[in-house]
Amino acid sequence: MSWVAWRQFRPQALVTLALLGAFAVLVLVSGLHLRGAAGSLGGARCAARGDCRALLGHAKPLADLLGPALIALPALLGMFWGAPLVARELESGTYRLAWTQSVSRRRWLSVRVALVGAAALAVAGLASWLVSWWFAPVDAVNMNRFDPSVFTARGVVAVGYAAFAFALGVASGAVARRTLPAMVVTLLGFVAARIAFTLWVRAHLLATSTSLASPTAGKDVGFLGTPTSVKLFASLPSIPNAWPLSSALVDRAGRVLGAARLHAALARGCPAIASGLPQNPGNATKGHAGLVGGTFEPCLRRLAHQLRLRVTYQPPSHFWPLQALETGIFLAAGLALLALTV
Repeated sequence: MSWVAWRQFRPQALVTLALLGAFAVLVLVSGLHLRGAAGSLGGARCAARGDCRALLGHAKPLADLLGPALIALPALLGMFWGAPLVARELESGTYRLAWTQSVSRRRWLSVRVALVGAAALAVAGLASWLVSWWFAPVDAVNMNRFDPSVFTARGVVAVGYAAFAFALGVASGAVARRTLPAMVVTLLGFVAARIAFTLWVRAHLLATSTSLASPTAGKDVGFLGTPTSVKLFASLPSIPNAWPLSSALVDRAGRVLGAARLHAALARGCPAIASGLPQNPGNATKGHAGLVGGTFEPCLRRLAHQLRLRVTYQPPSHFWPLQALETGIFLAAGLALLALTV
């Protein structure tokens, strides 16, 4: 049975091996060149200066290819390796021969899934290691490991994605009984699962941390007057290699300011801006009373003893635990789909 499974999988395996070899040569050669450029351009020094445009511009052409390629790889493995595994037998009618021999259907499926699935995990793992290695000088400068396009193209999560996509393809083929519909379901299901996990699940896998900073730490901080309310607003500050999730301007007691306390604080620290805000929120008009920069930044500095920017975030130390948790969840989902197939 193992020999038959290998003979059926051999053309796909050899083509993939050739493509992976070419990919590895490209990544290794260009990665060594990128490390040389980082050394000559002073990657650490430019990061300290906050100006690494030369290094990032040097890496950009291939970076725009490698990241999306690794993100797409699990979906391709699920579509072209997982979906035809059972669907092709059912669609072509060869199951009448394959499943009536001395080998049981369960053993036939187990051997095929073990062989092709292990190959899919190995391809995804090796590709992920190559991409993570290539991007190391760029990540050391950008310090944005939790950015969705970075998090999903580094570390070990690609292995979990590949396992889930492959198992989804196998299960879709068993249910749809035709290869092309199974491939479509695999692609749509994988994309939907990835989007849902990124937007609604990942941020809640581990407990977050909270810190207080000066109100001038936000990229965009100000006072907003609308027809229904007057409130403070703040965009997320940049925290190296952390994942800011939410931010709010609060008073010294940690309370988010309402309209009354807002006017009181502004009247003490920034009377010129306070006079421009509506006293009656119901009669307010849309618009910003002020933004960081220009005459508003001195106002925020004067209010710094009264206000703080409260930031909720996933700290840098949570990168690998979140990688492990997400990988485990997708592996478990893949096992559940294979149980459905059986």
